[in-house]
Amino acid sequence: MKRLVVALVAGLATLYGPLAFADEVYGQVGTEGVGIGYGHPFGSNVNVRADFNGMSFSHGFNSGGIHYDGTATLVHAGLYADFFPAPTVVPFRFTAGMLIGDDNVDATANSMSGTYTINGVAYPTLGQSIHAKAKYPAVRPYLGIGFGHSPLATKGFSMFFDAGVTYGKPHVDFDVPADIVAEAGQANVDAEEQSLQNTADRLRFYPIVKIGVTYRF
Repeated sequence: MKRLVVALVAGLATLYGPLAFADEVYGQVGTEGVGIGYGHPFGSNVNVRADFNGMSFSHGFNSGGIHYDGTATLVHAGLYADFFPAPTVVPFRFTAGMLIGDDNVDATANSMSGTYTINGVAYPTLGQSIHAKAKYPAVRPYLGIGFGHSPLATKGFSMFFDAGVTYGKPHVDFDVPADIVAEAGQANVDAEEQSLQNTADRLRFYPIVKIGVTYRF
C-alpha cells in the first residue's frame, strides 16, 4: 500500500509539477493600446490572466449638425479565463472575462462659421463652447479566441494573439451653455443630445485585437 501511495504521488508530481513553474508575464499592443499582464495556469486546460492597458488618441467627428474635436482615453484592467480544448495538440483557446476601467471620449464642439447647427437650425455660438462626454460602463464583458498563453508552453519567450469583442453602451453627458439653450430651446437641445447618444450607441461593441510576447518561468 505504501509503495502504491508513493507511486501515485510521484506520478502526480510528474504530471503537474512542471505547471507550478508555468506562470507568465507578458506585454502586448493592439486596439486597447499598450499593456502588461500576468498569467497563472490551473491544470493543463485552464489559464487565468490579469492585465492593464492604456492609450489616448484624438479624432474629429460629426454628430447631427455639429462637428466635434474628440479625445478618446482607454485606461482599464482586464481579467480573463482561458480554456484550451486540446492543449497538447494546438494552443488554441476560448477566452471569457471582463474589462474594468474608465474608458471615455471627451469632445468639444468646433465651429468655423460661428454657428452651431442644433436640430437642423443654425444658432450663433455666442463665443461659447458645447462640450460632450461619452463614458463606457466601469465593467464590460469580453468574449474572444486566441493562440498562446498555454499552460503547457515551455519556459522562455513565445508569441500570442487575441481577437474578441467587449460590450458596453456608452452614456453621453451633453453640456450646452445656458445662453445657447435659451436661444435654441430645450427641445432642440434635447434632440441634438439624442443624436449624439445614437452616435455613441454604435460604439457599444468594441473590437479587441492584440498581439504580444510572453515569458514563462
